[in-house]
Amino acid sequence: MKSYFLKLYKQHRELVLLEWAYAAVSLATFLIAGVLALINQSLGVALLIIPLIAFVTCTVNVVTWALIKLVADHLIEGKKHEKELPGEIEEVKPKTKKKAPTKKPTTKKKK
Repeated sequence: MKSYFLKLYKQHRELVLLEWAYAAVSLATFLIAGVLALINQSLGVALLIIPLIAFVTCTVNVVTWALIKLVADHLIEGKKHEKELPGEIEEVKPKTKKKAPTKKPTTKKKK
């Protein structure tokens, strides 16, 4: 288990490490709350707020992390494209399709 966490740390997988930390806190608190609920029900139920807060915080962190990564990747990709393009960027005009000539319907005159 220790080697797994070291591998994640070396690969800069901080989000996975953060998720494991939240899971460990949630699980430990949940188990402690269960044992305490056997002795004192109100105290055990009160401690259940900690895993709930850990879950909500983990969810917010994952969403925030994803948004930051999205923006950072977008900015990095934008800088890569700027370096690749020599000179000024020319405006590209969309190609328009030429319409095929349509035949006008012919009407026969009645006598």
